Amino acid sequence: MEIAAAISLASSAFNALKKGMETGREIEDMMDFYGKWFDAKESLSEQSINSKNQPYIKKLFSGNSIEAQALEITTAKYKIKQMEKELYEYLLYTGQQEFYNDMMRERRAIREARYREAHRRAERKRFWIDVTAVFLGLGFIVSVVGFFVSIIK
Repeated sequence: MEIAAAISLASSAFNALKKGMETGREIEDMMDFYGKWFDAKESLSEQSINSKNQPYIKKLFSGNSIEAQALEITTAKYKIKQMEKELYEYLLYTGQQEFYNDMMRERRAIREARYREAHRRAERKRFWIDVTAVFLGLGFIVSVVGFFVSIIK
């Protein structure tokens, strides 16, 4: 999922949560929206990892500048952070802090496992793209050298 799409999903889920909170709905009734919001947040984390582990070929020919990518990721992180703060404050003010603390402990354990897996996948993908690019480059060089050798003969 692209960063803009993840922010859009997070914003729509957040707005639905706020609306539900304002009308007095219980957390249990809004779990789908919390799930969507956290899915969008996770997607942003994966995008951040992927942007740090891009293959060298993609870094060279990417349409976005490094600064534009950094700005997009940082802006998204701050927006998500502000939304999360508001959600926490709602749970705190409605006496559901223990629920939130339990959810955060569980989330940390799951997040660490997913982070390790996402990092491993990004590293593996980068490795294979770089290996492919090197072999294609070597094949091209060998072809050019072979062509010139055949012309010289």
